[in-house]
Amino acid sequence: MSALYVVATPIGNLEDITIRALKVMRQADFIACEDTRKTRILTSRYHIKTRLIPYHEYNKKSAAEGIVASILKDKNVVLVSEAGTPLISDPGSYLVRLCLEKGIKVVPIPGPSSLLAALSASGLDTSEFTFIGFLPKKGGKRKKLLAKLKEEKRVFVLFEPGRSVEKLLEDINEIFGNIKICYAKELTKIYESIETKDLKDVMAEIKRRPELIKGEITIAADPLLPAKI
Repeated sequence: MSALYVVATPIGNLEDITIRALKVMRQADFIACEDTRKTRILTSRYHIKTRLIPYHEYNKKSAAEGIVASILKDKNVVLVSEAGTPLISDPGSYLVRLCLEKGIKVVPIPGPSSLLAALSASGLDTSEFTFIGFLPKKGGKRKKLLAKLKEEKRVFVLFEPGRSVEKLLEDINEIFGNIKICYAKELTKIYESIETKDLKDVMAEIKRRPELIKGEITIAADPLLPAKI
């Protein structure tokens, strides 16, 4: 039976790919990927010859129609994002919904996720948490959303580009005060850094070490765990 396979790929270290993911990618008729250049690095490493086609935020509707038509003709298609688990702050939800509407089976192939990687090493209470993804770029909307998170009183996790992370940390400090946060960057890569400490200590360290604002940052914060006085 043909299907759409939603495959998680490494978030940095290419050795984090699963055996099952490699098998599915090799056997698929083609791989729909957010960035063909990034995916080709992975497929070349593991000698996967499957054809790559683009599927991203800007072509998601037109490309989804073609993908669905192929699956209905007994083709097996893999969906991958640029890195990590598809649909988690990445394109793919439109395609998955369309497949389900057409009665197409959707098969998840689980694997790497920066969200779960950061949480697992954070030392924070992970029994419950709220995942936000990327916050609004505009300060007013961002602060409004952060204020709502304060009412929930549970650990929250978000992503932020390094170039704007200092402003985000300032906003978190304004809304929550000096709480405990986990600041994770370059996950699974050579310069991986995962530090759980007082928010103000993180902010001060960023001032001293500019390399901490490179790439995409994952932040987990506990609004009920105030910093040590």
